[in-house]
Amino acid sequence: MSNRLVPVAVGAAGSAWIAFAGIAYRPEGAAGLSVGCPVAHVTGLDCPGCGSTRSLGALIRLDPVAAFDHNALVPIALVFVVVSWGLWTWSRWSARPTPALVRGPVSIVAIAVVLVAFTVVRNLDGGAWLASGLSSA
Repeated sequence: MSNRLVPVAVGAAGSAWIAFAGIAYRPEGAAGLSVGCPVAHVTGLDCPGCGSTRSLGALIRLDPVAAFDHNALVPIALVFVVVSWGLWTWSRWSARPTPALVRGPVSIVAIAVVLVAFTVVRNLDGGAWLASGLSSA
């Protein structure tokens, strides 16, 4: 695959993931297939991904308040992913080095720290406003 086609393929895969979330999204109480979190089901705790399908569905319906309510990381991560993909695509097309934002162990560690901190805080009493709302079910 050409260096210029790789960013297009990655963007298409990401768009397909977002489209699937919009199709799979069901309003609460609606009939249909529900995508449940095994971590929340077994432990009663929200993992970092709990509420992400509902959050993406809300973003697709252009309802950012509901998106933040279901999972605050999804809108933030989506902005990060789009900016990172844009920088990566630009570096591939212009044959320049990939910016540090989208590569390297520092980025991976930073993402891991954010995910762990978000998971801990959303499961504490003081961070209940970050909960997806399904952990008590």
